[in-house]
Amino acid sequence: MVNQDAYRRELGYLIQYAHDEWLGFSVISGSVGSLLGRGASVQEPLMLLLRIVGDLYDAGARAGDLTESTREPFLPWRVKKAVVLARTAAEVKRHSRLPDSGDVCWFTVP
Repeated sequence: MVNQDAYRRELGYLIQYAHDEWLGFSVISGSVGSLLGRGASVQEPLMLLLRIVGDLYDAGARAGDLTESTREPFLPWRVKKAVVLARTAAEVKRHSRLPDSGDVCWFTVP
């Protein structure tokens, strides 16, 4: 069970990160590990990861890809939250681990 105060603090940090920089999954996955600690079930990390991604989306962060372009270095996905969550879940299941930065997408507040 995740401490809700700790979750709100961690989510606030991630939202601010997405405002300031491109937020990669290594940071989000680190937050999941920090919030769950040891002894989490196999399913808990994925569920918490998806909760965080959904909450980031609700706070205005958008998933997208980094590009080589200096004019448009971030290309946001033009999809609904459900698509981002489904794609993230599929990638986690495919790799059997939480994603690292660059594995699925990046997040930022456009």
